[in-house]
Amino acid sequence: MKSLPRLVVAAVLLAAPTAGRAQTIADLPEDKFKSLVDKTALYTKALTAARAVQKSYDRYAAWVDMKTGPTGKEKTIDGLPDIAGALQQIADAGANGPGMWPPLATVDAMAQKMAEATTALAPLAKSASEYYAQKQYKSDAGKRGHEVHGQMVPMFERFFGCELALRRDLGVVLEDVERRNLARIEKEQGKNYEWHLRSFLFAAKTVADMLPNHVDATMIEGPRYKQRFANLQAAYTAFTQYGVEHPAEVQKAVLATSLDDFFAATRILRGVLEAPKPDRQVYIAKVNDLAAKYDALVQRTAATTASR
Repeated sequence: MKSLPRLVVAAVLLAAPTAGRAQTIADLPEDKFKSLVDKTALYTKALTAARAVQKSYDRYAAWVDMKTGPTGKEKTIDGLPDIAGALQQIADAGANGPGMWPPLATVDAMAQKMAEATTALAPLAKSASEYYAQKQYKSDAGKRGHEVHGQMVPMFERFFGCELALRRDLGVVLEDVERRNLARIEKEQGKNYEWHLRSFLFAAKTVADMLPNHVDATMIEGPRYKQRFANLQAAYTAFTQYGVEHPAEVQKAVLATSLDDFFAATRILRGVLEAPKPDRQVYIAKVNDLAAKYDALVQRTAATTASR
């Protein structure tokens, strides 16, 4: 049976509504599906690298009034971490991703825009990083720091807008990819350990994708978070029950630490969001904790799965 032509499949992937797009990805020949997975993996690496930009901004915003800029006379001057380490992976995604199969117009365009935004921001961040590391603000009364601040803020805003759009649009595709993976495992092996773990990680990612990409971002919508938390809770309950019934199969190192820690952090954030007037500082602290727990979950699970 002949596979659909390259442009036809790409057009269907882009134009189909959610149910139709999921069906299309589910029906892709294995070689085409692998190409799609390889492409999404490249973009996922870029989004992971983008966390360095977020952390740089958050550390800077912790001591600077982002509206008025630095004065050089702040009680604590903590500088701004360089983002050069993130530039290569983001640039690679913007340069190589759009040429990979299948074309994904909105995702490809946003990957390119994020790469352009990072390239524009990087020299400014480097300049600011060196300025504060060398304590040059002491000799020019903070003048250069204030100038660079005015140039950086719009660049950061541009970057965060691109990152959010890429994460959102890519997330839609990744959800359909993971549904296909889960369906394959269930068909070939039943709802075994791998199925339950991937089901939990799938639900965990939908929660993690809601986390703001910088400290000044709009607060998460409580009702949307509650809905995704409910899906995560169902997956968590199913996974833990499977562990009780099949103790020899479950990797206890994952279950006992990272998985439980992440779920506990999501529950705490749900409680913060359910407050009539959530405390902003508490909210930020719990968001950062949840992001760290998610990173630990992904890394620990990958290492444990690889050793099986």
